[in-house]
Amino acid sequence: MNRKISQLGENELIRILLDKRDSLLDDDMDSLLFESYHDDAALIENDSKYTVLSSDMLIEHSHFPSEMSYFQMGCKIVTVNVSDIISCNATCTSILISMALPPELTLGQYMQLTDGILYKCREYDVRLIGGDINENSEVILSGTAIGVIDNNVKLQNNIQEGNLIAVTGNLGSPAAGLDLLNNDNMDIPDKEKKSIINSILEPNLPMDISQTLKKYPEMITGMTDITDGLAVELGHLSDKNKNIGFEIYFDKLPYNSYLNVIAKDNNKDILDYLLHFGEEFELLLTLDEDLYEKYESEFEKLFIIGRTTNTDNIILIKDNDKEFIKVKGYEHLKG
Repeated sequence: MNRKISQLGENELIRILLDKRDSLLDDDMDSLLFESYHDDAALIENDSKYTVLSSDMLIEHSHFPSEMSYFQMGCKIVTVNVSDIISCNATCTSILISMALPPELTLGQYMQLTDGILYKCREYDVRLIGGDINENSEVILSGTAIGVIDNNVKLQNNIQEGNLIAVTGNLGSPAAGLDLLNNDNMDIPDKEKKSIINSILEPNLPMDISQTLKKYPEMITGMTDITDGLAVELGHLSDKNKNIGFEIYFDKLPYNSYLNVIAKDNNKDILDYLLHFGEEFELLLTLDEDLYEKYESEFEKLFIIGRTTNTDNIILIKDNDKEFIKVKGYEHLKG
């Protein structure tokens, strides 16, 4: 396992990954599909009306903290790509992943990386059907996720005034987790510290609530995932919905209370964590209020954080005061 991958070469590395992948496939799967997974192009079945495609790339120096294991890197490339599929109410069925790897990477590290990829594929019930391997000075992972959806697809441009604004889980933990990695001497219980750090190293998707939401598509008027921060995602929704504004209630934002300790210790405003970092991979939704009230008992893990308006502004209401939310967060190629 300490051999360098440069001693094996691309073809042997691909064979190793395919053998691991094949061992996880169903014995009774369509033989033509199976054979195509070993060809230059893979076949997929689709009985739905639409095929949904999304692509995302992760680069070691900007997406993987130094504390992140190769297993966790593999997990993350699957998570970020599947997230875009479920955020339009579709079901992800398969994924292609290409890797650019340093030649000095060991076989053991490569095995960890591919184990992470296959682990998340199993968790999300997604098939790895292809990809590529190339050489680079640092790890680059690129995925293309494929999903299916019928007429219940949810885009981001149908939001109405008076809709409820909701998220599927805690905000801010990845940002705080990164600060904890840089300074873990804060007075925080070990269990809480581990949970917050894991949010940046091992992000997960809200798959259970995603499945429940599929049962009530008429309730959803808009849908996206939170990758670049709540403020940025609200800005995207604002751009796509003319004359629609967003009011966010600070006291309704879900977050781990220990984030207040971490923010204070790092001389940061808690809003920097909650609004302007991202990487939560939670769903951000707008909902028809009457239909939400009808189905509310099904959504214990859905947090109502605000309401849409006709003001064309993005506002935070905190302590009975209103302030404009600045649309800022992470953006590639911008200083």
